[in-house]
Amino acid sequence: MIDEINENFVSTWIIIDDANKLAEKGDPLAKTLASNWEYPIDIMFLTPDGKVVSKLNSFKDFKDVHPDVAAPPGKEKLPTEIARLSHVEVFLRHVNAFLSRG
Repeated sequence: MIDEINENFVSTWIIIDDANKLAEKGDPLAKTLASNWEYPIDIMFLTPDGKVVSKLNSFKDFKDVHPDVAAPPGKEKLPTEIARLSHVEVFLRHVNAFLSRG
């Protein structure tokens, strides 16, 4: 799997405020990122043409979120299946979805 990740995955980041500004100027990648972003932290897996295949959100996908990144009021608990997985297992599920996208 490490070879697959090294061959097919490019890691980058952007501050959401910057993505929003670029989206307003018509940047297609920034539009995709801004329209799919959810508070507080997302890891998005996109195809080479910029389509979102899968994404991780720290509130929705990871158990035991650090208290410095507190969940908003009314946050629902993770589904039992996900809550039992380690963060690595959750991440690798999303990597697998990305790599097997078609």
